Amino acid sequence: MVSVAVVVYGMTVGRSIGVRSIAATGAAIGLANPLAGASLGLVWYSLRRRRALRSERLARRRAEDELELLTHSMLIGLSGGLSPAGALALARESLSSSLGQEVDRILRHAVKAGLTPSLMNARGIGGRLFRQVGAAHLSGSPLELALTALAAEYREAARSSAVEKARRLPVRMVLPLTLLMLPGLLILMIGPLVLPSLARLLDPFMSF
Repeated sequence: MVSVAVVVYGMTVGRSIGVRSIAATGAAIGLANPLAGASLGLVWYSLRRRRALRSERLARRRAEDELELLTHSMLIGLSGGLSPAGALALARESLSSSLGQEVDRILRHAVKAGLTPSLMNARGIGGRLFRQVGAAHLSGSPLELALTALAAEYREAARSSAVEKARRLPVRMVLPLTLLMLPGLLILMIGPLVLPSLARLLDPFMSF
């Protein structure tokens, strides 16, 4: 079992020390007790899956938060006289989430197929934004108007989300506040009743 644990530990080079240790321990337990090993493997898979889903949600949230930044950056570029492609390339510099990768794909495809088809075929977090910009560019309508409307929509969505989180905060704080206040309330309510009895019980011992 020790040799198997050492082999598994060596095969997981590149992972963190904690992951390698858990993998080696799980392999050893699996040889000693297959049922326990299977249970440990199931728990390990569930934890990894949960962590992966959480990472995906956080990455998506970061990309959605940058949609308004993308629209404002494009507006700045267009107001400075840049072409739509140039404004999109300028806006890319301010993005740090997966939304920036979507912009990179559009710019690469635009070199071969043109900007408008690339925008119209966009998918992902910014797909709706890119398609509306592409439709405006195709119809010849001012891109500034479309981007301004989208920026206002994203700003209102962010405001609504913040208000909703603020409304849920008191509900989430009920349990922590109750746990923090309960000991003090118990002392104030029970203390006056218990202290005289405790003093009478300890009085013979305190008289010595």
